[in-house]
Amino acid sequence: MTSMPSWRLEVTCDDDQMSSEDQIAVLCDEKRPAPRCNVSNLSFTEVEEWLDRHHEIAADYFLQKVDITFINRWLMTHGFLSIREYISSRRNSDTLVISDEQSPVEKTSGYFSDGPELMTSRRSKSKKFLRQNFARSKKKNVFRNSEPISQSADSPTHARRNSLRDFRRFLSLPSRSIHILNLLIESKVRIPRLPSKGVESKRELRFLNERQFFLESVQEIAHDLDVKSLTQKIITNLAVLLDSDCASLYVIEGPKNRKMLVSKVFDVHCGTGIFLPGSGKDDEIKVPWGTGIIGHVANTGETVNLTNTNEDPRYNDEVDKIRGYTTDTLLCMPIRNADDEIIGVAQALNKNLQNGEQQFTEEDEKLAKAYLEFCGIALTNARLFELSQKEYERNRSLLEVVHDLFEEQTSPEKVILKIMQRAQRLVKCERAAVLLLHEGADGEDVKFSRTFELSSSPFIPFSSEMSSVSSTKPEISSALLRFAKRVAATGEVLNLTDPRKIPEGSGRHIRSLLCMPIRDRDYRIIGVATIINRTDGLVFDENDEQLFKAFTLFCGLGINNTLMYSELEKAMARQKVAIEVISYHATASPKDMKKLLSRHLSEAKVLQLTSLKFDDFSLTSDEMIIASIQMFRDLGLLSRFKIDETVLCLFLATVRKNYRNISYHNWRHAFSVAQVMFAILMNCGLKSILADLEILGMMVGCLCHDLDHRGTNNAFQQKSGSALALLYGNKATMEQHHFNHAVMILSSEGHNIFATLIPDEYSRVMNILKNSILATDLSTYFQLRSRFFTLVDNVEYRWEEEEHREVLKSMLMTACDLGACTKPWPIQQKVAKLVTDEFFDQGDKEKLQLKIQPQALMDREKKHELPQMQVTWIDTICLPLYKALSKVNAGFVEMVEGAVDNRDKWKSLASQRTSLTNGNTNIYNKDTAV
Repeated sequence: MTSMPSWRLEVTCDDDQMSSEDQIAVLCDEKRPAPRCNVSNLSFTEVEEWLDRHHEIAADYFLQKVDITFINRWLMTHGFLSIREYISSRRNSDTLVISDEQSPVEKTSGYFSDGPELMTSRRSKSKKFLRQNFARSKKKNVFRNSEPISQSADSPTHARRNSLRDFRRFLSLPSRSIHILNLLIESKVRIPRLPSKGVESKRELRFLNERQFFLESVQEIAHDLDVKSLTQKIITNLAVLLDSDCASLYVIEGPKNRKMLVSKVFDVHCGTGIFLPGSGKDDEIKVPWGTGIIGHVANTGETVNLTNTNEDPRYNDEVDKIRGYTTDTLLCMPIRNADDEIIGVAQALNKNLQNGEQQFTEEDEKLAKAYLEFCGIALTNARLFELSQKEYERNRSLLEVVHDLFEEQTSPEKVILKIMQRAQRLVKCERAAVLLLHEGADGEDVKFSRTFELSSSPFIPFSSEMSSVSSTKPEISSALLRFAKRVAATGEVLNLTDPRKIPEGSGRHIRSLLCMPIRDRDYRIIGVATIINRTDGLVFDENDEQLFKAFTLFCGLGINNTLMYSELEKAMARQKVAIEVISYHATASPKDMKKLLSRHLSEAKVLQLTSLKFDDFSLTSDEMIIASIQMFRDLGLLSRFKIDETVLCLFLATVRKNYRNISYHNWRHAFSVAQVMFAILMNCGLKSILADLEILGMMVGCLCHDLDHRGTNNAFQQKSGSALALLYGNKATMEQHHFNHAVMILSSEGHNIFATLIPDEYSRVMNILKNSILATDLSTYFQLRSRFFTLVDNVEYRWEEEEHREVLKSMLMTACDLGACTKPWPIQQKVAKLVTDEFFDQGDKEKLQLKIQPQALMDREKKHELPQMQVTWIDTICLPLYKALSKVNAGFVEMVEGAVDNRDKWKSLASQRTSLTNGNTNIYNKDTAV
């Protein structure tokens, strides 16, 4: 602190009694005598007025003479609790410049004797401290309603500063969600403060105008919602009101079975400036229920007025002996709330000598009773506000718990560490432990799979080390395991309130313990959470139980989600391994490849691959692979896109291997569809309409359009709720699966026949492949065929347009998929038999598994109706499509004629079936078997 000019003032006097030279001499301490004034007529009010007119002199005198006790008194009258809490509040503000150096007050006062080790720890964590306080400082800017006006609001400087402040406020906000959370949950409630007058001013006002003093005293306590500050004001006002030496106040705290009287502030001698502020729970004075005079008053509600206090057997003079004080007279009265319940006790000590008497009168009792009624209202409001603050802090803490638990769910160890750290912060305990139950452990057979314990030093907040040990290791004490097993087995809440210490070994003792089960969302016990030894030495109370119960609820959800995430990771890993195994076994072996490549097949014309009447059953399984390669070669796809014949052969062999061995939707059907597409391209003039890339995608789509078919349709997947329906939904379920399966094969090593394409071509061909496979869903056909029929009937199609060509490609995929109905009758019969067998198998599954009646087409008991259903199928589905295609190109007329011939055959069978009486003759004989 800079040196200041010394001054002296032998006696206070009015400005009119001093010349200007005398005032300068006083201020500058010149070597000349100070003027003498008449002090006999000066009152305190005159001195106070003179000091108000000479602020500099008063401030200089304050800085030279004041001590830490006087500063405490000033803070208490302005709503603060002590110099420590004042400094703490400034450290949390946005106006304090953080420094590693201690202030002079911190160095010289005994309030900051933390020791060099702790100061080193604070200095090393200064950056962390700043980060933790960042959100609080930003909050004060973001939620500030008004700014101090230091200059005109219209001035450029003011506008520039506001813009800069807003810029810093919003652009410097941290991205971490915990900081944003702090902004959102910060309390906007501020305790009202009303500055208090000094004790001497109050005494003077009381003697001059007792009524005005009473009103101001009531107003003063009515504006204070802090219990400690309110207590200080009440005892000061009570002592002045009753003209006593000092006063004290005790409030009732604790549950009904463990009540006690607590003094938040103990005033030793009112007016001397010496009092002991309670800056924390450890500084409070606690009196057991029913002890002494105050205990008697709290218990009975009687007023006690003593003239010789030491002679009363209820009076305890231990405090008087400690402070060297003698209590002669005493007035002790209860404080009641609006429900006439006793909430506290106030007492005044040593009535000042008045009219030769030194005792409290009946008038004093009436005056005190009237004032204490207002005190009861003020204390009730303060206690309610205190409870609301605690509830707010509890909700805030639990919200932070939820944030912490659900922010990190990848590791059970990390989540449990956060749980224990939060538990220590919430309940302020020395140790916390979490024990997870072993799967399958129930009843009395309780076993813990993993146990965690966290211990932290009470001198270094939140600096902790976690020890994770197995339940079979001795680090977790047998006593703690015994309590945890009891809670896990019974599900009860265990709160040890017995003050006797329970030895744990290693010099540790359990003084108090709170143990609760941790439950998952199904209310099953999955673990036990334990907190040990409150830091204040007390037992865990009902508030601790309620808070810890809510805490364990969120912890159970967090641990359960983490364990589920861990199981999900394992399941994903198992799935990955399973896919690798399946891919390996579903891939053609090198031996099969060598065998296929050594074979040579005749050209497509010799095999009649270009014919629309190709026999689907004329080739073996291996021959169909070679024939597929020949179709790619004849279409010019191998040379156009530089596809390696070995890669194509491996791809086709793997595709064949990924078709299941079912009646119809197998590898032979896939090849038949591809052959029909090849014949259409070669005979119906579509090569001039479609681009080579589109032909490539559609040919591959034909070969892959039923990959991994299970012999059941989309409706069955939806009715049974299969995994495919859950994965792909209810729209084109199987078709989506076929496409994804094709993508998986293409993604396998050495199988990508599109590898030589440039990125744009690759993206486009994959889109063509997807649309081609999805087009084989009849629901897609029904959606698009009216549009196609309109284009063809009105000759409005322009194949150079993308939309028209997309519709054409979709119709071609359906035409190829249904191509068996256009083949010669023997082939049609054989295919119909295979389709019927597969449909009947699905119908049987619907009856046995789903317990529903299948459609007639799939009901084995209605197979005699099949010919007529085939007629309907061709009339409504197949013929309209082929007739429309024949209008595009005359090459499709052959398919129309084949469908008509087969329809007539089915019509004839249906007529034979109708002519038979009572259905005694089976139409499915050797001549007409389908």
